[in-house]
Amino acid sequence: MPKKQGGIPMNEATINNDQPDNQFQCHHVFPDDHRCGSPRMRDEQFCYFHHDSRRPVVRPHERIARRSTFALSTPTSHDHIEESLGELLVRIATNNIDPRRAGLLLYCLQLASTNLRQKTQQTKTTHLTHETRS
Repeated sequence: MPKKQGGIPMNEATINNDQPDNQFQCHHVFPDDHRCGSPRMRDEQFCYFHHDSRRPVVRPHERIARRSTFALSTPTSHDHIEESLGELLVRIATNNIDPRRAGLLLYCLQLASTNLRQKTQQTKTTHLTHETRS
């Protein structure tokens, strides 16, 4: 049988950290009988996530609402982009969207606005070039 440092025999339970004798491991046991692999907090039996002092979700229905889906108009014009921005601002102000998701959507709208502006400028330049040649 392989040996751990210090001469303690290694079996599969020790390798998988399933033994409660690991003094630095969280003592939470999942329903499928494996232990949490996180380190426990100092002078406590559980990690931060499983400790009973962790605050519960204040309003779980609001948390579910933050994951809800909604539709934004396709950013094909500046009016559509402004409409989408308004929708996002309302959702951010009412805390009905995850901040990371809101940031990603705002960045996408910024890219769409920049691309639309460049496309409009290219169209104007191309149109003026064709008019001067005629």
